[in-house]
Amino acid sequence: MARTALTPQRFATTGLTATYVTPDVAGVSLRSSGKQVLHVKNASGASITVTLKIGRTVQGQAVTAPTATVAASAERFFGPFPDDYEQPDGTDTVFVDFSAVASVTVACLSL
Repeated sequence: MARTALTPQRFATTGLTATYVTPDVAGVSLRSSGKQVLHVKNASGASITVTLKIGRTVQGQAVTAPTATVAASAERFFGPFPDDYEQPDGTDTVFVDFSAVASVTVACLSL
């Protein structure tokens, strides 16, 4: 399955009403310029794990991707994402995976 491609939603002085989507089971992708933040809302009754995929290697070795827990009925912000998180295809794309997506919504916010 394809990842859900998120379009950054820009903050404005007049305000931002963010649009949230349910991520695909394969995760999400977002274009990063270092000014994007991922907002994860977990409305489920159980905690989820969010994995921030590292797109680079160190001396040919994969780097362990950091994970974070979003508790049941909680929200959490991730980012901004430095270059290390961008996939090596040159598109400035960041991949994020989720342990579960039922009752989870996400939005990519941009400064």
